[in-house]
Amino acid sequence: MNTMFESGQFFVRIQNKSGRLKITIWNNRGDKIFSDILGPEPAIQFWQAVESLTSSAVAEEIREKALAART
Repeated sequence: MNTMFESGQFFVRIQNKSGRLKITIWNNRGDKIFSDILGPEPAIQFWQAVESLTSSAVAEEIREKALAART
């Protein structure tokens, strides 16, 4: 299962890797700026890193889509 979408000025892929979600984010120039596996209990640091590289709105949209991808 792959979910790809645009959020703000970023392009995001949520990918199922052996039952775990991998989040990859590219900027509007096509540079990969973030790629990490989301654990079963995502740490606050994970979402803070996403928000610091993007914005709070983008981080929230990714979080919502990741939650939907798990169900």
